Amino acid sequence: MQKEQPDLVADFYAQDIDFKSLIKAKKSTRKQVTSYSLSPYNGTFGKAQKRHLLNRVLIGNAKRHMDDLTNLSLGEAIEMIFTPEEMGEPINNYYHKMNASEYAEHYTTEDVPPLAPFISRPYTRNRPGSEEQFGWERQSAIRSWYHYGIYNQNTSINWKLFLFLHNLVPTRSFDLFGHKSAFNYMKLLFDSCFGSYKQFIYDISIDSSMLNYLNLASSKKETPDENFAREVQELFTVGKRPFAQFSEGDVREIARALVGWSFDYERFVYEEGHEDTHYFHAWNHDTGDKFFSEFYDNTIIRGRSGQEGEEELAEVIDMLFQTDESCIYIARRLYQFFVSPELSEQIETQIILPLSETFRSSNFSLVETLKVLLSSEHFFDEGNYNSLIMAPYEYAYKVFKEMNVLDGYLFVWTGSVGYNSIVRPNYFPNEIKDRYVQRYNAFQSLGWILNQMGMQINDPPSVSGWPAYYQEPVYDLFWINSSTMKSRKRFAESVFRWGIWLDYEIEGHGANLRFNSLDFISSFQNPSNIDQFLEELNDRFLGMEIPEVTKLRLRNALLNGVSEAHWTEEVNNVLNSGETNPESFVRWRLENTLYLYTMLGEFHLH
Repeated sequence: MQKEQPDLVADFYAQDIDFKSLIKAKKSTRKQVTSYSLSPYNGTFGKAQKRHLLNRVLIGNAKRHMDDLTNLSLGEAIEMIFTPEEMGEPINNYYHKMNASEYAEHYTTEDVPPLAPFISRPYTRNRPGSEEQFGWERQSAIRSWYHYGIYNQNTSINWKLFLFLHNLVPTRSFDLFGHKSAFNYMKLLFDSCFGSYKQFIYDISIDSSMLNYLNLASSKKETPDENFAREVQELFTVGKRPFAQFSEGDVREIARALVGWSFDYERFVYEEGHEDTHYFHAWNHDTGDKFFSEFYDNTIIRGRSGQEGEEELAEVIDMLFQTDESCIYIARRLYQFFVSPELSEQIETQIILPLSETFRSSNFSLVETLKVLLSSEHFFDEGNYNSLIMAPYEYAYKVFKEMNVLDGYLFVWTGSVGYNSIVRPNYFPNEIKDRYVQRYNAFQSLGWILNQMGMQINDPPSVSGWPAYYQEPVYDLFWINSSTMKSRKRFAESVFRWGIWLDYEIEGHGANLRFNSLDFISSFQNPSNIDQFLEELNDRFLGMEIPEVTKLRLRNALLNGVSEAHWTEEVNNVLNSGETNPESFVRWRLENTLYLYTMLGEFHLH
């Protein structure tokens, strides 16, 4: 099991950091934003602009995404970026961890075959022992499934919007129902990215994981639970004071209006399918009228009896979205997530307010609002470039994607000898050469290190999401402290030096997955020319100007005392042979130089 995520806020302040100086230093490294216009951007749409756009709409921007935008105009790029993706569903890629007979013995039921989907399959009752719906092997399969979706994402905003919604409207979806509810919650988020946010709020309100997470399913008409009623206003729709002025009475009245919703645990978990089983208990509904404050125009929701009582949910949501504040709040959260968490009065009046009007007029569409923002003069103002610290997912996937880690090779170190599947493939059992096995294990390792960096999907720190996206005045500086930087360093070391640990032993020695240096070198236009190679490497890894002294340090690391001619000769030998010795001159220097890149402060910005 994974360790609990670090408390980034507590860790930040516990280190006695002078965050005022940090904020001042961060601002001093940025260019001043000069344009506050949402007018369509008509300037140059070159490499810098494309990179800035991709940095903000993808979870990890890599060369293949930049290649997708080759020769495209901004309008064409926006069309590509706002193309939905297919999410698919998780499969049995854990068969190497628990085979069919072991599964049957442990859970007293048959497993699905290898590579078959399992979400719709009914679970067995096996109390008081291990319950199948909470099995770690399938939870790991779900995690590897969404990690692979992010790793393999098209040049589409879908996964980034998923992350936006998960941060804005989080649950701990594994907690009560296990695998089915986790899948349903994630699928609801993913499929709602291109729809109406208002409809999404209705759908998530009665999603079983939310009914459980914020206690709505346990609310009683005699003593309505106010947890969901408060958060649906404060965090999901109209926002907190001083912007929104809803009252404590409004919280109580919404709690009264929504009492009665619950779920059928038995049918959801133990029957075929994965469709949510929310339903409305008419006997547990408060049938009295509900009276709201001036903030909601003194709305009265008339109490209903019987099954008509469930209609009050739609009325509550209509009331929430009739306020100007609901549209302003979502426009603000979109801006903070995709552009900058730091707001000013000028941004509020010239950017947020017009965006809120787009949000309302587009039937509360996130994508239509973002199309305006991400095509605007303000978004492409140079003051917004490289102004955010990458979140852990963005940092890790930038590296994973750029290095094509999953297409790498296997490595085992015995303590004295290193074995590689490139050189000695017969040393490695067929099982570990299976790409599905590698994917499962690699994403297990990635998930562990992301957790230590302070971010893990399906495990938000609170109902407010991750503080880096909303908590002033620190915001994205929360991602960085001495502990999380050590985790980032360990991750970079594993990718560039030893490889990603696969939790698989061969003759008592652990196996790792390493990037393929031949494939990496071959992806550059002219790698044998060290200056051209470094220029392209800087472009891919940093995308910004760095001091000459830093460039020289990176160049010296790559050469390590040999001449440029020797570099050219070694690279040409690798390219001409079509093979790569994992212990070669080129590999060794790449490992050290690429690791140095990740130690630069600029590498963590986008």
